Order: sequence, then C-alpha cells, then structure tokens
Amino acid sequence: SRLALWIRATRPPYLPTSIVPALAGALVALDGGAADWWLLPVALLALLLVHAATDVCNDVEDAARGVDAPDKLDNSRVFTTGLLTIGEGRRLYAGLFGAATVLGVVLCLVEGPALLPIGVAGVLGGWLYTGGPRPYKYVGLGDPAIVVLMGPLLTQGAYTAITGDGFHAPAFWLGMAPGLLIASVLAGNNLSDIEEDRAAGVRTIAVRVGFPAARALFLAALAAAFATLVALWASGLFAAWILL
Repeated sequence: SRLALWIRATRPPYLPTSIVPALAGALVALDGGAADWWLLPVALLALLLVHAATDVCNDVEDAARGVDAPDKLDNSRVFTTGLLTIGEGRRLYAGLFGAATVLGVVLCLVEGPALLPIGVAGVLGGWLYTGGPRPYKYVGLGDPAIVVLMGPLLTQGAYTAITGDGFHAPAFWLGMAPGLLIASVLAGNNLSDIEEDRAAGVRTIAVRVGFPAARALFLAALAAAFATLVALWASGLFAAWILL
C-alpha cells in the first residue's frame, strides 16, 4: 500500500536513535526544577517527525542525484527502485517537516521561545544534510554535524521543551555521548559506501581520508562516546551512576 511505502521510506529501524537521547535529556529534569511532563510526548512526536523527514529527504535526494544505485541495500530502496517517485518523496518529507514545525510552535507557545532556535536548527540540519542547493553531507561535514544535531541538540531540546530553560549544562553535555555513538553509525555506513560515494562525487570524510583512516575515526568516535561519560562524572555534572 501507499502508506506502507511511506512508512518504509522513513527507515523506522533508525528512528530510536533520536528518541533515546531525547528521553535522556528530558529525564535530567527529574533532578529538580519545574517540568511540564505532559509536553514530553508532544516533543518526542515532533522529534520523530523531523527524524523521519530527514531520512526520507536523504533517500529522495540521494536517489535524485544518482548517489544511490537501485541495488544498494542500506536505504529504503523506495525511490531508487521507482516504487515512489522523487516528487512524491519530496512532498512526503515537506509534509513531515511541516507537521513537526506546527508541533514546535505549539511547544513554544506553551513554554516560551527558548525552544525556537533549537527547533529551527533541527529542521534546517535535517533538510540541508542532503537537500537544498549545497548539501553538507556531500562535502564531508555530515559526521561532525551529526554529533551536535543528534547529541546535545536533542538532549537539550527535550529538556527545554518541558522546562522552557534554554540551556542547562547537564542536559546539553550529556548529549555528547549519544551524539558520538550516532556519528559512529553514520561513519560505519560511509565506510561501506566509499566506492559508490566517490563515483558519485560525494566527498564524505571516509572518501577524503580513505578506508584505514576512516575506520580509525570510527573507532575513535566509539571510544570517545564512553570517555564522555567519565568526563561528565569527573566534572561533577553527574554522579557516578552515569557510568552504569
């Protein structure tokens, strides 16, 4: 069915990678301070819509630019095989981004404007990854951007959505651990795509530095994710329980 193809295009197995950091950021509010917990499901839904829109945009624009071949397995294969058209895909991700924006406006009306720049950064970061005139994925900026977009932006954003506080150090810096883990997922994906990306003119970090160096960066991102937790404990932002 059309609905099944739309859902498949959002790449559902990847969506928990944004929900988990957001939940962690929101739970920081348990450590004191007023929080409107009834807003958390709204914030998580808005986040899911942004992530789903980003995944659709990635598949659509990679297919439109000839980056992904029809036999490539690590995407939805909805657009590369013609099950959905490029135009339909663009309307789909525009609708998802639009729905997320509406929910973001609702959150801002309730909690204040502190969430607005975080939400704008999230939507633009998701769209410009492979959309727009100069996608930053294609020039090797995807990996470092993902650390921030899928890390501190998510943890701080969820905290801000339920408290209205624009910056809270524990909520912000907590995001570095999941941000680095998610960046390592992207790095692993880019490792497997070096030849295809090079042929398509996509200059990811893996393409620029080659497989051995890119694999070393992948392992370094994994190690740094766990080192971040030790640093958060040592800084006094969190108790030793964070090591567990």
